[in-house]
Amino acid sequence: MLGFSFAELLVVIIVVIIFIKPDDMPEIARFIGKLIYHGKHNINKIKKHLKEIEKEIGIDKLKEEVNQSIAEEKAKLENDITIIVDMYGNEHKIPNIHEIRNDIKKEDLEQEITNRNNENSQSIPL
Repeated sequence: MLGFSFAELLVVIIVVIIFIKPDDMPEIARFIGKLIYHGKHNINKIKKHLKEIEKEIGIDKLKEEVNQSIAEEKAKLENDITIIVDMYGNEHKIPNIHEIRNDIKKEDLEQEITNRNNENSQSIPL
């Protein structure tokens, strides 16, 4: 609440009760209420003005383009990574294995992985 702890707020309230006359409290409360109202009103005006500026500049289109570029780069990175799962179920991400071993065809690698997985699943006692 505006950076005040409950103890600080309590001290302020006690000081106000001690030093301000009871007749002046409603007037002070109205003044504080008006300040808060005008402050919120001005903040809302500024927000509205900033949104209009964003529309004029085209920030929304820029955000869409940036997000699209990020998604495309992420997709490229995901395609360049091979995930290997060890016998304990831990995933290991390595650079694309085809870049490391150009002599292995993708189909041969997938067949070898399938064969190894089948062998391991048959040899592990349940």
